[in-house]
Amino acid sequence: MTDKNPWAEIIGPCYTRASLARALGWTEPDVATAATSLAVLELLTEDGVLLYPACQVWDGHVVEGLAQVLQVLSTGTSGSWTWAQWLNTRLDDGDGGEEPSAIERLREVDVERVLLEARHNAWSWSS
Repeated sequence: MTDKNPWAEIIGPCYTRASLARALGWTEPDVATAATSLAVLELLTEDGVLLYPACQVWDGHVVEGLAQVLQVLSTGTSGSWTWAQWLNTRLDDGDGGEEPSAIERLREVDVERVLLEARHNAWSWSS
């Protein structure tokens, strides 16, 4: 029996480049270009596999504001796994519940609030 990778629980299901291209109606070169420009989040596994978290796709499109958020996060660290964790982590709301994750708030088109938090986190990562 193999231990489950804890990243799988944090990040959730992922696409391959080919499956993300199909989901978005793009070509694989489009996905590669989008990843290079930080329009989509791309993760490189230890064994050289490229993965694309499914959470960044909503109703057949890349979540609005994601590219802006990834650009901001990249100013604090180049670690795309760190960005993925930040996007997917729910924080305690102080009342025993949880705040929606950043990616959930982006789906709700709360881009400005998420960008503000991204700037704060990027600054703290770079300090």
